Amino acid sequence: MSRDPHTLAGAYALHAVDDPAERASFEEHLDRCAECAEETRGLRETAARLGSAVAQEPPAALRDRVLAEIGVVRQLPPAVSPVADLDRHRASRRPLWPRVVSGLAAAALAAAVTLGVVALRTQDLLDRERQANSRVAAVLAAPDATTVSSADGGVSARVVMSRSQGTMVFFSAGLAPLPDGKTYQLWRIGPAGPLPDRLTRPDPSGRTPPLVLGKLGDTTQVGITVEPAGGSAKPTTSPLMVMPLPPA
Repeated sequence: MSRDPHTLAGAYALHAVDDPAERASFEEHLDRCAECAEETRGLRETAARLGSAVAQEPPAALRDRVLAEIGVVRQLPPAVSPVADLDRHRASRRPLWPRVVSGLAAAALAAAVTLGVVALRTQDLLDRERQANSRVAAVLAAPDATTVSSADGGVSARVVMSRSQGTMVFFSAGLAPLPDGKTYQLWRIGPAGPLPDRLTRPDPSGRTPPLVLGKLGDTTQVGITVEPAGGSAKPTTSPLMVMPLPPA
């Protein structure tokens, strides 16, 4: 193999090992290495979650808003085919048309504005999700990606770091739900002490989404604490977990 097989888990999980011989050799290695097999399973699960993260349902209130606008627009009168009837009623119907056209224009404008705002917000959200997912995938597939795992009291965490990418990805499972006003905060710890990083809250299953942390730099440890909502400049509680990173 052209690379240390222990560094290929991220690339293999993302189907990024293009060389057939290298891929076959790594698959043989998986049968012998329980650590790589477990890491690959975890990274595949993460990759699947990244793919589902960009799926967006239309806002639930959009249909109600459009229907509400339609409800205030006066409907057009039924068409009258005889020419005589049309001539006879032309004078009485003429004042109605400006109101109908005005109402239709107002409803169309309101619907267009509503749909435009929703579309812009949705597109912005999708763009940010794709950008974040792309950064996560780049770290996982980096040739020098290194995984550090830790488990304590039912909480498991994993950091995938890449010095070539200059950053790392954190994800965890088993974190307890927090009351309102509290959040989990990650810290990059180095010679200068802890630096505040991302905030996160677990989903109902206790898992947190993959998070790209700040610059790797001289970070030697990654810690997680419980902090007030909005985060803290310095830790206010004892760390739930501190994960040492391998040296450069």
